[in-house]
Amino acid sequence: MGSGAQLLRNPAAFFAGTRRRLGDTYLVDAFGYRLFCVFSPAGVRALYAVPEDHASFGLATRHLLSLKLPPELFEDRRTTARTLFGSDDVERYLANLEEAIRLEIGGWGAAGIFEVFSTMRRLGHRLGLASWIGPEAAAAPWLERLAPLLDQLDSADAFVRPARAFLVAATGHARERRAMHDIERAVAAIRTGQLRSAARSPILDQVYATYDDLPEAARHARAARDVIMLHLGSQSNLYAALAWTLVEIVRRPALLDPVRAGDDALLERCVSESIRLAQRSITLRLVLRPLDVALEDRTYRLAPGVLLATMLSVNNVAGAAGLDRFDPAHYDGRRLVPAVPLAAKELVSTFGHGAHTCPAQRFAVTAIRLAVRRLIERYDLTARFTTVEARRQQLGAVARAEAPCMVEYRTRSASRSASF
Repeated sequence: MGSGAQLLRNPAAFFAGTRRRLGDTYLVDAFGYRLFCVFSPAGVRALYAVPEDHASFGLATRHLLSLKLPPELFEDRRTTARTLFGSDDVERYLANLEEAIRLEIGGWGAAGIFEVFSTMRRLGHRLGLASWIGPEAAAAPWLERLAPLLDQLDSADAFVRPARAFLVAATGHARERRAMHDIERAVAAIRTGQLRSAARSPILDQVYATYDDLPEAARHARAARDVIMLHLGSQSNLYAALAWTLVEIVRRPALLDPVRAGDDALLERCVSESIRLAQRSITLRLVLRPLDVALEDRTYRLAPGVLLATMLSVNNVAGAAGLDRFDPAHYDGRRLVPAVPLAAKELVSTFGHGAHTCPAQRFAVTAIRLAVRRLIERYDLTARFTTVEARRQQLGAVARAEAPCMVEYRTRSASRSASF
């Protein structure tokens, strides 16, 4: 057990409090894992700089995700986020993103109230499914079939509700495996329908093309599993980042008015700042061979199996003066401005650094910007909450909210709103 029970009660507070007590470098034993935690400038630089074949980010992440997901989803994947987003090209996704947003708010009516995080989760499903599979997957009846199945597989549960990993282990991924097979059948049916019509999905075409050498049944299964992993990867952060951006803007008229007037640069800065403050990701590198880590005070030798780690929530608010409060002026687009005096750029992270930068960051920021803009152009939004607190028991990913965040909406007059 080690420090596991204490860590799970409030991971962000645990890592920050332990740093105050023990300093920038300390060791944590929890549930059989040994974490070598670094928070100093030299420590976080070393974490991002160490070669993958010495300490693996991919294997550490896979190990955590396997606490929730069936092992079949990791086997011999041929389409990854880097495959799809390697060119940093999001233009081919824009039409699907617009359609997904239109479908979500099309049935809202003139006035009402919604809970931000659950509604943005549903919108996140629409955004992803429209992009990976096609617009039909983001609409009835497929959305109602696919969204609950994907929620059963949600890999973010390994981070947001880490204690549930014990239940998954006890059942041998039985519930998750049933959901996976149901999604495989659904994707195969959608694909068959696309092949019979002129409405093809370029992304799904690309996924299927990588498995042209396999028999039909295997091709359907393997393509669907790639789609599942793409979608779960985007959902782990996208919808929560969208929700926090909307929350921060809606409760600040000084931001809402200029963003509504068309200030996309301000909106993108709000996206970056919202993600920075909501980050609960733990960055891990699984040591594969004896590794020397040179820090400010001494050099440490890590044995294979140790996890080199940092918790982003700690330095994201303490890496420099003023970072403990929301201020879009901290950013110029997706980059911190030079006026923020960091001892090392790696101290603050939204989408990662270097080789481990998220390949879908431009897609994510574009999706958030489009969704927020369409919502505030069409509706007057009024926050029916006073404070928002990040979920205390979350370890990893962008934070979910501890309690519901209700927002009232009312259609803006035709003279004040853009057509959509």
